[in-house]
Amino acid sequence: MENLGKTLGKYVISIGLFVMGLVFLVKYFSGDALEKQPIMLLISSLILLAVAVLMTPTVLEKLSGSISRILGYGAAVLALFLGYQVYSSVDSELVYQEKKKQYDEVVIQKLKDIRSIEEAYEDVYGVFTTNFDTLLNFVHKPVVAIPFKAGTFHDSLPEERSIELGYVITRADVDSVAALIGTSADDLLSKIEFDMSVWKIRDTIYTTFFDENFTPEKRKAKKMDLVNLDSLTFSPLSGVRFDAKMSSIEVGGVKKATLEVKDPTPFGQEGARKDTLKFGSLTEPHLDGNWK
Repeated sequence: MENLGKTLGKYVISIGLFVMGLVFLVKYFSGDALEKQPIMLLISSLILLAVAVLMTPTVLEKLSGSISRILGYGAAVLALFLGYQVYSSVDSELVYQEKKKQYDEVVIQKLKDIRSIEEAYEDVYGVFTTNFDTLLNFVHKPVVAIPFKAGTFHDSLPEERSIELGYVITRADVDSVAALIGTSADDLLSKIEFDMSVWKIRDTIYTTFFDENFTPEKRKAKKMDLVNLDSLTFSPLSGVRFDAKMSSIEVGGVKKATLEVKDPTPFGQEGARKDTLKFGSLTEPHLDGNWK
């Protein structure tokens, strides 16, 4: 048993190098046409396999002492070189992943903002639009309906009865009603808001999408970056505008519009698969994003 342990001990280095080379080789051939592994990985794996064979005691015994030393020194240098290459590769990958993360965060937020405008646009006009100039003009139009309510109904005078008696008014009616009952508009409005009057306000006011969602105050309250409308619809990598397409499908016999908006120039390394960030689909009725 002791002799067996010594014998196996002589092969530890060569076995370790062989296993490492085999792992690198399998990793290299695991890549596909879209995500190729670097050629250095193949070279490193072949060198490690060759050194593993040369470092076996059986081979070393057949070589002269000087050749064995040269091989030993060469293997040491090679190990240091490969170690540096691995470190450099890992370090470069970490830098790349951090840059990609930062880029993706910017693009995802842009797509989320565009999607929210598209949803509001569809609520108002009943359709989406692939014209970004039209979409950005919509942002400043006072066409977003916001329900306005002041005062609450009670069991003694429910909503239906209040409507019948004419106690439910709009904001435009406040001045005339105040004059009718002999008070100021501000006083009547204050009493309505604090439920100190039989009058109630039920109305719809119109504001802009920008004022409701994109003002600096609204964005800071949500802990979100400020919106730059001039660059919102452009890819931060190439400056090319996002790609927007529309189509339609039938769902349960009903025709529904579909929309897809995506980054035309996704961030990625040369020869590697690039994740195209987008929301929506041309073949499914949803506006989900493909990010995690």
